[in-house]
Amino acid sequence: MSVTSQIDLRSDTAIQPTPAMLEAIQSVQFRDDLLREDKSTNALVEMTCDVLGTADAVITPSGTMSNQIAVMALTSPGEEVILGPASHVRNLEGAGLAANAGVQIRCIPVDRGIYDTDALAAALRTSSLQVARTGLISLEATYDLNSGFVTPIDNYRDIRRLADHHEVPVFLDGARLFNSAHALGVDPAEITQHVDAVQFCLNKGLGAPLGSMLAGSKEFIEHARRLRQRLGGGMRHTGLLAAPGLIALAQWRDTIAADHLAAQRVAERLGAVPGLAVVNGPIETNIVSLSVDAAVMPVEQFIGELAGRGVHVKRIADDRVRLVTHRSATAEHLEMACDVIEQTVRPR
Repeated sequence: MSVTSQIDLRSDTAIQPTPAMLEAIQSVQFRDDLLREDKSTNALVEMTCDVLGTADAVITPSGTMSNQIAVMALTSPGEEVILGPASHVRNLEGAGLAANAGVQIRCIPVDRGIYDTDALAAALRTSSLQVARTGLISLEATYDLNSGFVTPIDNYRDIRRLADHHEVPVFLDGARLFNSAHALGVDPAEITQHVDAVQFCLNKGLGAPLGSMLAGSKEFIEHARRLRQRLGGGMRHTGLLAAPGLIALAQWRDTIAADHLAAQRVAERLGAVPGLAVVNGPIETNIVSLSVDAAVMPVEQFIGELAGRGVHVKRIADDRVRLVTHRSATAEHLEMACDVIEQTVRPR
């Protein structure tokens, strides 16, 4: 394969916009979202609410901004947020929980996306002189960006029951919400009915170039819009994000289904290669994590040799890499990538 034939499997954020998305952007008549006058954005808000069963929504530039806004809106400084140890909002958002919301965290065990509800019940705290009050339960779909685990509906239901009993809100970082919905065989609203607020990324699995939708009650979204402005996310001409987002959201079922099937095929093939092992199997969504036997080669050498032949994967540990399937990596691309990977680890 030519070095110029680049196959980027580091993330589904590598998706390229479709011709229809580019045409939609060119056709946008830009209006001001601060005044709620942008037609594409208003249409995307309406579609989001229809799909998720929420009362209102707001567009932001990124899932990280949506997450930060949500935690700020749902907590008060000095409170505690309960979440899983692999949560993106804990590990990869620049300590925003502390810097922006002024909250601390408490981790509970999560096994392949299943939250330990006994540990959650024990972690929930009411306000006292020396103990931080639980301000929020933060969930993630899919759970663990290096694994793509899916939380069962029963687990959501049990968490909601505990949250209601203790009068604690629940937020869902649904960056890959639609991957979870497809894996569970349910509509997204069957997941989001168990949380108070949710965000999902317009890129990643959905395949739009950029953006996130944050959804919840009308009161929550009014607060969220003020916080978006405070964080510098007014943006005004949000039709640039919304126009391709409308197309992506309308097509989510076909896009996600193809990605999941592709990931399963990649895992089946590469899992049979000596020196490699699939560490997050069975594959539930579009993420494949591989361990590379150090006796074959160091992981940095493995990544470098693949990159030199036009295949890009992401290092996630001293002996592990991540591959994420997406629309822009076609079946032919994935076959070529698997060929390169096999040839790279083959005894020389």
